[in-house]
Amino acid sequence: MNYPVWSIPGIGGSWLVGLISVIHVFLSHFAVGGGIFFAITEWIAYKRGDDRIYQYLKKHSKFFLLATTVAGAVTGVGIWFSISLVSPDGTGTLIQNYTLGWATEYLFFLTEIATVFVYYYTWDKISKETHLTLARWYAVLSVFTLVIINGILSFMLTPGNWVESKLWYEGFFNPTYWPSLFLRIFVMLAIAGMYSLVTSARIKNKDYKELKVKNPDPEHKNEDDFRAYMLKYSSKWFFPVFVLGPVFGFWFFSQVPGNVLDNIFNGIQASGVGNFSILARAIYLSLILSGTILIFAYIGPYLNPRGFSFIAALAFMVCGLGVTAISEWSREMLRKPYVIYGYMYSNGIKVSDVDKINEEGFLAHSKWRPADNESPGEFIFKQQCMKCHTTDGYRSMTRLLGERDKDAIKGFLTLMHETDIEKNSYLKIMPPFVGTNEEIDMLASYLSTLNKNK
Repeated sequence: MNYPVWSIPGIGGSWLVGLISVIHVFLSHFAVGGGIFFAITEWIAYKRGDDRIYQYLKKHSKFFLLATTVAGAVTGVGIWFSISLVSPDGTGTLIQNYTLGWATEYLFFLTEIATVFVYYYTWDKISKETHLTLARWYAVLSVFTLVIINGILSFMLTPGNWVESKLWYEGFFNPTYWPSLFLRIFVMLAIAGMYSLVTSARIKNKDYKELKVKNPDPEHKNEDDFRAYMLKYSSKWFFPVFVLGPVFGFWFFSQVPGNVLDNIFNGIQASGVGNFSILARAIYLSLILSGTILIFAYIGPYLNPRGFSFIAALAFMVCGLGVTAISEWSREMLRKPYVIYGYMYSNGIKVSDVDKINEEGFLAHSKWRPADNESPGEFIFKQQCMKCHTTDGYRSMTRLLGERDKDAIKGFLTLMHETDIEKNSYLKIMPPFVGTNEEIDMLASYLSTLNKNK
């Protein structure tokens, strides 16, 4: 309520943020998981004196450099621009509370970027021992960026005692910090394996035939088929998340607020009926896609690497991107109706301000005023509703209102005005309407005109 509203016709602001975020997460997770992949794989190459793995890593690192430093960095900047415009109040709170954290993360990020450039451009120019050290340093630096950013991301769902104390460390090391950290690391290893499958599937054995191997892998019987070796090796990076992921996932959900679990289980038990039916379906789809990835990683590149194609590797990437999108969307849904759980609603109104605004009026507290051609009801709609709704697109108000007249809409808004969850069940997913009875009437008057204007 302290900033103008950025209106995006059709998709709304939340979809724009989501689209950019999913792409960035898939790339940034590759940046961290890929760093660990380089450190371990180059150590194997050094230990075995395997020039083929060195040659593969040299080519893979070019792909890695372009994906993480170009596409990853651009989408990262895109997230900052979009969230600052769509949710300025929430973004401002994160910056104010974790300025030092963001600054530290950027220092690690800049050092990480510098290291990966040096890593790529020093192939065959420095000793293997020094190059391996670079790989290890990059892995450490990339993990530390996760260590910092994870505290801020998990804070938004489980701020813990910070809501009362406002002590930064209680918000940073919040109840879901550790399970979320370990879960993300294992997911990042799997994503590193996905990207490696894509580059490994493009290997041509003839290009590696003349390269030497001092200490061959005893488990790999046919050393001439380097493509099959790398595909099988890449598939092994999937298995840690499927073995330990459920453990950390259970730990994570055991730490989220009770209301969140109720929303999940109510949606699942309803099997697609109710307010959280979409979340239930998303969880089903995520589990199906994850299981599909595990099964095909085992029967495909692990058991039958010679029959594994580049198209199949791309299919793994699509499934992985799908799981990432669903997981990130579900994580956002778990916070509903808050942007920072228990502290600030998704429309930027602080929980602690609700009673005062209800008494004195929303318009009286807003730093902005309706434009000359804008009714007070339309202004209130933009300020309180358009973070999640549009008039005719995503979560369309015209579709949700249907043929309801002003009285029916006013009755619903009066229900939404209640801050007691026993009286207003919508509080599980939507912020309460904040304002006076007169402002309820203003908003109802505007909403009743939407379908009439079509």
